Amino acid sequence: MTVLLGALFAFANGAQLAHANRFGPPWQSRVTVDQTTLYSEPDRSSAAVGPLGKGQLVVVVADQVTGTDGSAWTQIPDGYVASSDIAEDTNPWIAEVAVPSVSIYARPNTNEPIRRTAKQGDLLRVTGASPGIEGDTNTWWSTTEGYVAVHTLREAGSDWAKGWSLPTADQAPNGWWGGIRSQANVRAAASTKAPVVGTLVPGDRIKVLEEVQGDAVGGNPLWYRIDGGRYAGAVVHSSLVAKMAGPKSVTADRPADAPPGGLIVVSRSAATLTYLDQAGEPQFSTYVSLGRAGVETPDGNYQTMGKYRFDNMSSNTVSNADHAYFLPNVPFVQYYLEGGYAIHATYWHDQFGQVESQGCINLTWSDAAYLFGLTQPVVAPDLLARWAIGDAPATPVVIVE
Repeated sequence: MTVLLGALFAFANGAQLAHANRFGPPWQSRVTVDQTTLYSEPDRSSAAVGPLGKGQLVVVVADQVTGTDGSAWTQIPDGYVASSDIAEDTNPWIAEVAVPSVSIYARPNTNEPIRRTAKQGDLLRVTGASPGIEGDTNTWWSTTEGYVAVHTLREAGSDWAKGWSLPTADQAPNGWWGGIRSQANVRAAASTKAPVVGTLVPGDRIKVLEEVQGDAVGGNPLWYRIDGGRYAGAVVHSSLVAKMAGPKSVTADRPADAPPGGLIVVSRSAATLTYLDQAGEPQFSTYVSLGRAGVETPDGNYQTMGKYRFDNMSSNTVSNADHAYFLPNVPFVQYYLEGGYAIHATYWHDQFGQVESQGCINLTWSDAAYLFGLTQPVVAPDLLARWAIGDAPATPVVIVE
């Protein structure tokens, strides 16, 4: 996958703190003070549009401006807010549809195919704000189902929504892989009354993290809490999942110039990733998704040259309709080759153990989080990113056939 790497610069001790310094708006932010006011203009003497409360989600739609009093202001869809009162938030969140129905598009452009229509109250996981592409001037929410207009969603507060939480890194080593037997409704909880958050079909592969008891279907009360791309942390009834053989560990010779520590080995033929410790012993193996024909994942020896907890990814040639895309806040990104090649989580497909990416190495949410914690350079909890420069080491990446 190609990414706009417009800021391979301005790193202090290998760290970069905010997307806003590298990519222009839109991006999502939250109010950080108890209460602030939204104004019609970047001026406190202008008409007040209304109050904003702490934690409220807003979309930044334009670059920061200086008001008449000399202070910084940020524009959101309905007006201006003091820049000091909001902060960027890269975390995904659960939304509910706030209008009678909304079209979900394959890409952020109203001329794109509509993937499906969601009705009022449906739940969607939002990954961030996106600009329109190929001439579209709208601002969009990017969701794991596709792109929707920003005014159509609101944060969900139901118990169902709270239960649909993302898996954690420590769950990754204990999961097992399954294939989808037939079209499967994915739900927010192990209940036939829980909202359907999406659909999996034969060919999709998911990682089962936990077996849970819930409503019986055909006399069977067993459900699976899953990891994957689009529906990480949701549940599927066990009758719809066939257990498949787990990934085999793949080893490789350590490059002579490799720094000390672990080693990542990716097998293109098996579509797997294995993490080896310093002694060359496999510690973790999983299925991945690799580059499709024409945009294959290149083999060779590399290193994790930079790591981002979240990073925006986009095509370099936005005018090319066949390849234009914008993906905000891609999780647990580890760049290993110039041109935007990276190991990262995916939230837009579930084709693991297969070819689906535009050259990157795609993992599930928990697998990507787990691997992110194993490799160098270490990204401190309060930092967004770190590059392997100065005293920050790297982890070797060996991609074999």
